[in-house]
Amino acid sequence: MAASSSQFALALAAAMALVQAPFLDRPVNYDEANFLTLTRGALADPAAPHNILINWQGTTERAFDVLSNPPGIAWFLAAVQHLGGDAIAVQRAAMLIWTLPTAFGAVWLAETFSAPREYQLRAAGLVAMPMVLLSGTALLPDAPLYAMTVLGIGGVARGVVRGSAVAGWALVAGAAGLFRYSGVALVPLVLLHAPRRPALAWVLAPVALLTLHDLAVYGQPHILAMGHFQSVANTPEDWIHKAASAMTFLGGALVLPIFRWRSAQMLGAVVGAVLAMRFGTGVEALQAAVFGAAGGASFGAVLEALPRSEDRWLGLWGAGGLAFLLLLRFTAARYWLPFAPAALLLSPYGGVPSVVASAVLGVALLADDADSARAVSDLADRVADSGPPGMFTGHWGWQWELERRGWKALDEGARTPAGSLLAVPTEAWPQAVEGLCVTRIFDGTAVIQPAWLPRAYSAAGHANLHANWIAGDPQQRTVIPWTFATDRYEAARVCRE
Repeated sequence: MAASSSQFALALAAAMALVQAPFLDRPVNYDEANFLTLTRGALADPAAPHNILINWQGTTERAFDVLSNPPGIAWFLAAVQHLGGDAIAVQRAAMLIWTLPTAFGAVWLAETFSAPREYQLRAAGLVAMPMVLLSGTALLPDAPLYAMTVLGIGGVARGVVRGSAVAGWALVAGAAGLFRYSGVALVPLVLLHAPRRPALAWVLAPVALLTLHDLAVYGQPHILAMGHFQSVANTPEDWIHKAASAMTFLGGALVLPIFRWRSAQMLGAVVGAVLAMRFGTGVEALQAAVFGAAGGASFGAVLEALPRSEDRWLGLWGAGGLAFLLLLRFTAARYWLPFAPAALLLSPYGGVPSVVASAVLGVALLADDADSARAVSDLADRVADSGPPGMFTGHWGWQWELERRGWKALDEGARTPAGSLLAVPTEAWPQAVEGLCVTRIFDGTAVIQPAWLPRAYSAAGHANLHANWIAGDPQQRTVIPWTFATDRYEAARVCRE
């Protein structure tokens, strides 16, 4: 890499870290809770972190049976905690390590697949995607997954073009599968890039070693168990819903289609809008159509590339990502991370407006995440002040906050002991339990945020960036990744059984 390219990569990494700095002290939020539980499992037994018990779908069971991710992030955070980084802010700061490989990988990808005059803005676009910024210091597998993806594939592509060594970079790309199993989808992609380069077979090593580890420790590969666990949403309506939400998430939180649309993008926009409008009425249908059109336009560039021999590999990268997402039980915006670079690299040149809009939205979603986490933490404090530790329902950051205050998760269908307190939220996926709210001790609402900040989760706005469902009885399908709203972040009641 030329000195100017290296300097630009360092500048990108510094910019990513600078953006994250104001949000390092935010409390645990959303799915971070389950990965911190897995981290406790790694601290208790580094060889078998998935043996720890967790109530994540209403029933207390082994993490092996319910958490659909490999242990990479748990091992990383366990190492941070082992070195004294118990504070959440310190662990978030440690996640900034991943900005450096992300920045260098983005520059290598952009240099290899972009025109020389635009590679810097393409590289900036790869690190400024809203979900990349939102994931930067999240205690989730997403930052290392993205880092290993862009660094590994960027190194492989650059090595093939230059005729230099590629084995190490293939190994890095394979290591993405240690953080999320979606990284395993990169294995055939790497092998297809240069079939005559046998050194690329090193991409198989990380997941092969993890599989052997699982057989030795658990008696079965975790990836196969999770394949069965995920295969539960395969009706025609499920597939349409997943396809629609995949389009809205791609266009609304990853590759914002701020570029001149060609015919392929126009056709993709129409298809995406029509799919998305099935899952809303009135204003919600209009919002869904806008996000669906945006995602369809971005994905149109992927489909347009498939017939072209010079771009087919990138097209397979993006199209393979959609195929992978359709196999899952639900879709979330962050699930696009190992595949979205292909769509961005293939999209018509967006330039400065695209980078700026992406970065602004990413920072705004970071601010929303911090606000919602602090609001839920404050609500948990007020619940804890209502009486001695009791039982609770619900998940996400709410679960983490109450567990660290001594409250215990109640299994679905169970009943609290007589005289015990029970805390029940409205938004954090509360499980149904037995019993009546005989004596209500507390009713509270989490702080309402400013109307101008985009909301990544809003029951009133029917938006959810973290899944294509909204909590409730019954649960509701959604395809809107974010919206503007002023409804509560969370509400909770405490009853005495």
